[in-house]
Amino acid sequence: MSRVRRGTTAAALAALLITTLAGGTAAAAETATKAKTCDYNQMDKPAFRSHKGKGTDKYNDGKTKKYGRELILSTGIKPSKDYSAAMLSGKVRKGDEVWVDISHEKGKDWKGPCGKVKAKKGKKTYSKWFVHSGGTVEGRWIRACARTTTGATDNGKRVTWCADIGDVKSKSGAYWWTDKD
Repeated sequence: MSRVRRGTTAAALAALLITTLAGGTAAAAETATKAKTCDYNQMDKPAFRSHKGKGTDKYNDGKTKKYGRELILSTGIKPSKDYSAAMLSGKVRKGDEVWVDISHEKGKDWKGPCGKVKAKKGKKTYSKWFVHSGGTVEGRWIRACARTTTGATDNGKRVTWCADIGDVKSKSGAYWWTDKD
């Protein structure tokens, strides 16, 4: 086996070990979303904003709560188009990140992270906004995701997570919000 090939294999094994130690499936999920490039046009923030599941007790008002933070799929309307962004609030720390993943295969394959934004300590933070329906956009699904730290009991690991309450069932059995038409 050549030195180059041995080096590549060793690097791949090291990356797998780091991924496993740095948060297991959460880190692996982030790696999977990075595999697809996000090349969608970002839009301006709409004047009117709400969020999926708002006012619905069954879905905890559309909020996924983890690590002292709340993650929602924010929605907005501009003439003839619907927009979406991820919003992170609660005990937001400097360095937290929020974004959306986008799918045209009903959630089977995702492009992302799209419109990633780094948060400032204690500040509610929106990702960039993207059209989810209207005009020439059809069949686009969008989910809210974040990368944050866990609590002190977990030694403050960096973890990636997506909203896990909502209208679409994932392979893991959790439900997550998506904006779809």
